[in-house]
This record gives sequence, C-alpha cells and structure tokens, in this order.
Amino acid sequence: MIALAKREFFDSFKSIKSLLIILFTTLVSWQTAQYLSSNPLLIQEAAVQGKESEFVTAVTAFIVISLGFLFVFSVSHDIINKEIEGKTIRLLVTKKPRSQIMFGKFLGTLLFWVAIFSISYLVTSLIAQVWVTEEYLRMVAFLTYIVGMVFLVSTLVERTKLTMFIGVFAGIIIPILGIASTIVDKWWMIGIEYLLPYTYIEKGFLMIIPFLMGLMFFLISMKIMSGKDL
Repeated sequence: MIALAKREFFDSFKSIKSLLIILFTTLVSWQTAQYLSSNPLLIQEAAVQGKESEFVTAVTAFIVISLGFLFVFSVSHDIINKEIEGKTIRLLVTKKPRSQIMFGKFLGTLLFWVAIFSISYLVTSLIAQVWVTEEYLRMVAFLTYIVGMVFLVSTLVERTKLTMFIGVFAGIIIPILGIASTIVDKWWMIGIEYLLPYTYIEKGFLMIIPFLMGLMFFLISMKIMSGKDL
C-alpha cells in the first residue's frame, strides 16, 4: 500500500499539466511574497486590524478555492478509470486487495496535491514571515474534499474522456455555486451550501466537515470498487 502511494505520488509529478500547475502556483506565490516583502507596511496595517493571517494567505486560499477543483480534476480525473479502461487493474488486484489499491492511490494523490499547494503556502509564509496553522489545515481539508470527489467520479464513470469533460465542467461550475451559496440568501441554495465545502471552511472547527466528507466520498468509491466486475 505504501509502495503504491509512493508510486502514485511521484508519477503525478510527471504530467505536463502537473508541472504547469506547480509553475503557476509557485510563480504567483513568489510574486505575491516579493510584493509583500517590498511593502512591509501592508502587513503591519493588516496586523493592526487583526487580519494579518488572512492577508498573507489570501493568494494561496484564492487559488485553492477558485481553481482547486479544476486543477485536481484536470490531472487526477482518471485516477481509477484509467486502470479499468486499460485493464491494468486486473494485474494490480492479483497482487493486492482492492482496498489497499484504492487507499494507496488515495493517499498518494492527496499527498501530491497537498505538497503542491504547500509549496505555494510556504513560499508566501517564509518571505512574509507569517505561518498560520489554521489556514493551512483549511487548505488540507478543502483538498481532501476535492480528491475524495475525484475518486468517486472516477470510480462511477469508467470512461476517461467522460471524466475529463465532467471534471472541466465541475471545476468551473462548483466554485461559482459554492461561493454564491455563501453570499446569496435563497432557500434553493441551502442544499448546495451544505453539500459543498465553502461554507464550512469559514467557520473555525467546522472545517473538519469537508475533510470528513472527502473521506466519505472515498469510502463510497471503495465500496463501489469492491463490487465491480473487472
């Protein structure tokens, strides 16, 4: 299981899309950090208002919240169904139980995305000399939700081209609906508000809910996988 997680983690870095995302997030964070280091008064003013942490981590938070779904789906949408479509899953299940395969892939994929956005977070925090653990944990919880959803979609839909289409659509529409649900006070937005992670990450200890929901998505995908005819 650990070997599979390591393989999934390192293989994820070999994708051109992954490298472009790493380059984008790192470059944006670096430019932001350079700007903050050149304008220390901005951080001091934010500190006086008690918003230093929000100010420094705003860029990474914005990338994760607005582009996280699109990034993760674009790279990891075929995490399960590519094995089914290519019949390589049959070779894997002869060596390891399906639960170990699923958990190894989930762990490796989650660690990959946490590592990518941790680089972005670390660059900004080091230059601005501010580290906020709560904001970092929010990011991890949010990413766990996304990765869990990606696993569920990739397990339910066996065609990689279809999950790519679904992923692009979801990556665009989910942030719009999620952010709107925290702003628009309409009865028909209530279901969306509580299904998506956006409202929870704003409320302190409730940020654990997206983390648990991501694990729930993964467990459902594991259950579905255990009953699949490969």
